[in-house]
Amino acid sequence: MSGTTLGDALEARLRQFGVMRVYGAPLGGLTHIAVESPDLAVLLADADGRIGHSDGSGRLGAALLDGPILHLSSKPGGTAVLQQVRTPEELFDALAEPVGMVVPGTMSLHLDLDLEQPFDQAIAQRQPHQVPVVTLDPSMSSLRIVLLVGPGVVRASAVEDLRELARRCGWGVINTWGARGVERWDSPFNFATVGLQDLDLDYSGLVGADVVITCGLDPVEMPADALASKLVQDVPPRQLAALTSHWPVSRNLPERAPHHERAAAVLTPLYESDAVPLSGPRAALHLSGALPEGGIVVADPGPSGFWLARAFPTSTPESLCVPATYTPGFAAAAAFVCAVEGRPVIAVTDQGDLDDDLDTMTAQVLEVAESLDKSLALQLWGPLGQLSGSTAHVELSRAGLEAEGVVLSDVPVRTTEMSEIVDVLGETVAWSD
Repeated sequence: MSGTTLGDALEARLRQFGVMRVYGAPLGGLTHIAVESPDLAVLLADADGRIGHSDGSGRLGAALLDGPILHLSSKPGGTAVLQQVRTPEELFDALAEPVGMVVPGTMSLHLDLDLEQPFDQAIAQRQPHQVPVVTLDPSMSSLRIVLLVGPGVVRASAVEDLRELARRCGWGVINTWGARGVERWDSPFNFATVGLQDLDLDYSGLVGADVVITCGLDPVEMPADALASKLVQDVPPRQLAALTSHWPVSRNLPERAPHHERAAAVLTPLYESDAVPLSGPRAALHLSGALPEGGIVVADPGPSGFWLARAFPTSTPESLCVPATYTPGFAAAAAFVCAVEGRPVIAVTDQGDLDDDLDTMTAQVLEVAESLDKSLALQLWGPLGQLSGSTAHVELSRAGLEAEGVVLSDVPVRTTEMSEIVDVLGETVAWSD
């Protein structure tokens, strides 16, 4: 027995999960950001966990609420059944494999115990369950196989393993928008970004595939019933390297799915257009060009979020985050977290019905940022705003990265003009009820 308290041990375990600060009430030596509203504390924790570390690896955000209730999350708007823990053993069993480290998720613990009690370090040494390694028999090498991946691949730091697997076997990579950028937009292995429109899967390369290897999928971005007619093998992200370790190396280029060509036929002219108001893809292109290394674009779901999820030219997956569920205030909350960390960020949301109309949660986040003297810039895309020319948006975005205080900018973008992309890839389905 040492002089360590249960609270000390809890803080150490949370730090192992990437928790660096706590919103709401204080917890041990974690950086404390005091907010009175429990809803706001939860939103900030959700955003903190969802954007993860600057290299894309996953972490949890933490809020401590009255109860005391410990909210751990990486899923904006996520809910969980409240789990009561009464002993140190129950607490560390709950935290052995917390929800949300890989695939975005949420857990909630009622801490019905004394955090000042002495702690037996042996309790913290309990190991999570071992998962059997999945490998595919070499006889499957003649089958037509595609990879379908989600944000868990990025959060588990398995992108390089994914790329090596695709090249080793000659498989195409299909990604949900939460994993946009796992392959460069111009890579022959980049088949499609799916989950945004109802014809995405039809043109992505899944049709005719003998086997679909799934990995790190967020079930909100890609519901299980969407793959009900397919032969699917799910693989944990950290097992991608072992999946075909006994296969001969192919190195063949896959035959690219038609999704890429169909999307490019619409997006390329929109990228090239210098008309004002901007097209959604042109505005997304500007943000990508303005973003420095290590920076991130965060956006609320909606018309603006759609165009970023569809058209943002990512070469690295950690440079864009549009969550799978609509949660008012996410973009502002994620920008606040980045401001706390000193991470370059451009935040985007849709314009409201009025020039100064912000949803309540966004307004609350901006009030906290001002009270703590944190600088962040939020772009509001829609019909309002003035630009002297197309490239003025790039200058505006770069200025926002250097802004002092809280800055709101109306940017004229034709976010609701979707008929052309709908004609080739179907109606939008992301964030629908």
